[in-house]
Amino acid sequence: MEPRFLFPHRYKLIGWLMAIPSLILGLCVLIGDFSFDFLTVKLPFEYIFTDTFHTANGSGSATDTISYLNFTDEIAAIGTIVGLLLVAFSRVRIEDEYVSKIRLESLQWAIYLNFALLILATIFIHGMAFFSVIVYNMFTPLLLFIIRFHYILFMKPSFEANGKLQNS
Repeated sequence: MEPRFLFPHRYKLIGWLMAIPSLILGLCVLIGDFSFDFLTVKLPFEYIFTDTFHTANGSGSATDTISYLNFTDEIAAIGTIVGLLLVAFSRVRIEDEYVSKIRLESLQWAIYLNFALLILATIFIHGMAFFSVIVYNMFTPLLLFIIRFHYILFMKPSFEANGKLQNS
């Protein structure tokens, strides 16, 4: 059966070339508060929002206004998501029923594991740290799928072949 919703194989390389720099940029934004100045835009209006996380005494909510936005984190997130989607859902060179089966099982496994981790995080992590978990949770299903799919497809057969040759 021919898979209908897969990208051509050449998109996998494009996905890696987008995902890796975007992931690095995203980690720099999250960990080091990094931003590109040229991605700062002055808004034609003042944006008023209520922030329940950052208040003077640490509780309640505060109203804040901003007139400048920096889009470095948005660029990193979009680049990471699009890149990982291209990597995850590009055809392999020989796309057969075995590969389709591995793809489906890996996707199911990734979703189960992702939501198990999210349930544990919901129970044990609270406050602003939980917000970070939710941010990372945007990427974990795709990352888990890519890791398991490529492990089962490429690594496991070579380990099994080497093991069978040594046991003979």
